[in-house]
This record gives sequence, C-alpha cells and structure tokens, in this order.
Amino acid sequence: MYTGRSLRGEVFRKMFHLLLTLAMAIPLTPHYQQIFTGMGFPYDATLFTYALLTFASAFINSLQIKVPSIYTTSLKMLKDFRKRIIEYISESVGVENVSDILRSIDGAFEKHEERFTEFIASIEREYERKHGYIGITFGTISVTLAYTLFGPFPTLHGILALAVVDSITAIVTLLTKERCRKIFKHTTVSILTAFVTYSAVCFLIGRNILTAAAIASAAIIVELLSPEDNLTLPLAIALLTTILHL
Repeated sequence: MYTGRSLRGEVFRKMFHLLLTLAMAIPLTPHYQQIFTGMGFPYDATLFTYALLTFASAFINSLQIKVPSIYTTSLKMLKDFRKRIIEYISESVGVENVSDILRSIDGAFEKHEERFTEFIASIEREYERKHGYIGITFGTISVTLAYTLFGPFPTLHGILALAVVDSITAIVTLLTKERCRKIFKHTTVSILTAFVTYSAVCFLIGRNILTAAAIASAAIIVELLSPEDNLTLPLAIALLTTILHL
C-alpha cells in the first residue's frame, strides 16, 4: 500500500513523465523545422533531434549502469569544489563580512541540493537506481523509430498515447486500486478515464470519432499487455495510425 509520501512521489513522477513526453512533440512542429531550415541545416531537423536525444539518453543510462552512485559522487565533488573556492576567496580577501556572505550562499546551495536530492529519491524507482533510466531510453528509441518509419503525424499520435494513456492509467490506478477491480495492472476506472481522454485527444487533432476510439482502444490494450510501455506505445500507435490512414 502506498503511503502519502510514496503516492505523492508517484504522482510527481508521472507528471514529470508527462512533461518530458509532451516535449518530444516539439520537434514535430513546423516552426521547429523552419528554424533549422532558415539556418541552412542540411538534414531532417526532427530526425536529427530525436537521434541526438536517443544517443544522450542511452549514454546517460550507460553511465548510471556502470556507476550507480554517479549522481551522489558528482554532487559531492561539486560541494567540495565550492567549499575550496570559498575558502580560497576568504583567505585571499581576509574580510570577515565577505567570508560570512560566501558561507551563507554555500548554505543556501546546500539546502536546495538537499531538497533536489529528496525530490529525485521520491520519484526514482528502485530498478532505476540499479539498472539506469531505461524508461527514458526506451521512449526516445520508440519515438525515433516511429518518426523514421511512419512520419510526423503518426508519431504525434504515439507521443500523445504515451503522455496521456500511460500517465492517466498509472495515477488513477494508484488512487482507485483499493476500491476498484483491476484488469491486468490497471483499474477499470483508470482504463475508462484514459480511453475517454485519449479518444478526445485523437478527435481534437483531426480523427473522426470511430477512428479515435479505435486508436484509443489499441493504446489501452498495448498499455495493459506491454512489459515496457515506453518502448511499445509510441511505435505501436504510430503503426496503427498509419494503417488506419491508408
């Protein structure tokens, strides 16, 4: 059973997931592509961005796997470096007020670092501490593949499926798991809420109501059955959207 703190951490985690996923849709916008075209960029700006994000997430994930304590180690190095700078300035200047001001600034940094560390700990899952941030890596891989194979519009459907269906089913399931029947890993209420919401999203971006409902149904099925929805949802929904458009 989730405590208030762990439940809050899961909600924060999914909200962070929602923001990151929606940000993946930015390279699909015409304005984004026009910026690169205006600079004379010779490649597909969207594909280049997704490829770069995939590499960056995979690289960070590899560091997390190889050095699980890299975040703690980096933070400690930063603190030690900051303290040495403060000590050097204090000794060089020799003015007591300056030393006090610098130590106050250092104390403020430490408080914010502690809060940030607590926030990361509250949203970070146990398997991520051991095996790295595979969800982000899988998500960028899936979106990159979807765009490469099926183009912008189907990829947008896949990104929105990951943002809406994954987030809503996870959060609503946490809130209703004690009172509602579950189907596989999510409650009936969360499934219905995600279905209605994503159907509305698909309808608003240009699908007729039947097609929107079909895409939303497929997204729900993939979410329920997939071992890793970050990898499967964007690609599967992009594929289905392409098929329905033919």
